[in-house]
Amino acid sequence: MADTTPSDDPCDDTDRLQALQRYGILDTPMEPAYDELADLAGYICEAPVALISLLDNQRQWFKAARGFALRETPLNQSVCRYAIRQSGVFIVPDLAQDPRFAHYAIVTQKNPLRFYAGAPLVTPDGFVLGTLCVLDHRPRELSAKVQDLLSALARQVIRLLELKRANDRQGQMLVELEAARHQMDVLAHTDVLTGLANRRSFTDRLRQEWALLQRGNEPACLLMMDLDHFKRVNDVYGHHVGDQALQLFATLCRDVFRAADVLGRWGGEEFLALLPATGLDQAQVVAERVHAALAAHPLPGIEPALVLSVSMGLTLFDPLRPLDITLRLLDSALYTAKREGRSRTVVV
Repeated sequence: MADTTPSDDPCDDTDRLQALQRYGILDTPMEPAYDELADLAGYICEAPVALISLLDNQRQWFKAARGFALRETPLNQSVCRYAIRQSGVFIVPDLAQDPRFAHYAIVTQKNPLRFYAGAPLVTPDGFVLGTLCVLDHRPRELSAKVQDLLSALARQVIRLLELKRANDRQGQMLVELEAARHQMDVLAHTDVLTGLANRRSFTDRLRQEWALLQRGNEPACLLMMDLDHFKRVNDVYGHHVGDQALQLFATLCRDVFRAADVLGRWGGEEFLALLPATGLDQAQVVAERVHAALAAHPLPGIEPALVLSVSMGLTLFDPLRPLDITLRLLDSALYTAKREGRSRTVVV
């Protein structure tokens, strides 16, 4: 027999389907809490089959299925799609005698189902997601009292779905909070403009390396680097070009230094590099590579070409020397490089 469902089928309602999707329940595993409600429905209604049925746009899917082997059936074989039109329990005393359902597989199969009662699953905002329904192999009726109990169990199904939705939202909020905390941690230790370690983070790493050196670790070196004529770049080309110059220098340094090295923006146009397990000779080679990288990469978009240079102070990181003294020596070496003509490295 042809399906006689009216064209305004609520199963096709976009808002209802969106409401169903918000719960994220479709195709989830069976769960005891839902199974127990289906068991209760079957017990109260004295029915061998009890289902928690959720209606998608092409199928009805069962979150709980007691006495029924399938997890879903096509929507055109669904009695529940009629039940969701009702404000109360929808009852079909004998499916075989109802022209809407007599041709359904559950009715024509061996050991057919004949009786149906379904209580709609109505969300707090009024959308009907499906039904809590019971079926029997014999035609019958359902008392008003039992119908009320079936409706009460349907409301418990909705409460479970609301609880799941709240837990999902809370879980998502925790994920977002953790991501925000991570981002804040990164920002707390990172120079926003260059992406290098900021002064606070670099100082912490210096102290850690100093402690390791005191325990006998391999020697390390420190480089203090200051872009030459940086004030002139800002004055002539503007601060936005000055920012681009700092970013270019940071990018070139990432290419030159090893992954184990630590780079930080010390302040303004001044940078520090910590080179663990590195002697002075090796560190001087690295410094020359920085000079060469700057010479080979003019600042993009500037005519005539703007080639940056950098002055450096270099020292062996001595664990017997206080950290503040080491930094003063580096600063002195850096300014010696400036006085001697810039674009050079002075070792102390």
